[in-house]
Amino acid sequence: METDHAEWVLVDEDLLRWFEQQHVLRVQVIAEDAEQIVEELRAPMLLLSNHEDDVRAAPNPDVLGYPEKRLGEMALTDFHVFILRWATRAIDAGLVRCFACNEVLRNNDLEVPWDGIFTSEDLVAWLFIHFDCKRLLQRELKGRSPFDLHPRLPEAFDVSRD
Repeated sequence: METDHAEWVLVDEDLLRWFEQQHVLRVQVIAEDAEQIVEELRAPMLLLSNHEDDVRAAPNPDVLGYPEKRLGEMALTDFHVFILRWATRAIDAGLVRCFACNEVLRNNDLEVPWDGIFTSEDLVAWLFIHFDCKRLLQRELKGRSPFDLHPRLPEAFDVSRD
């Protein structure tokens, strides 16, 4: 059986192994013909909006110099904290829109606060959304598959400080 990692060069081997240990990889088996079966892997990704162009591969905290814990020491909840720190930097850079209403998210906006959500059903991803827009989330996620999305490299934000 052949495993297709070509598309996942965006996710380094350490992170891919860690995602596998956390049971958050998705696998799609494709029978090319009777003799060749291909497994296509998808690791969790970041959805910076509901547009396909705003999909990023998950960053590796070790590569970005995350000071709290090394990847190998993290539980999934620790990785969520890291992703929220990364997302805060992405929001500061103006790269993130609400997954439901598509408005640009802003940090420290007390009138329109946002939240990060990890979805782990069919689509395994972190997305960012206004608190008031959460009721629309199921509708926005319906019919999405990780195998239809093609992430780009994540931005290398400084996550070494709060």
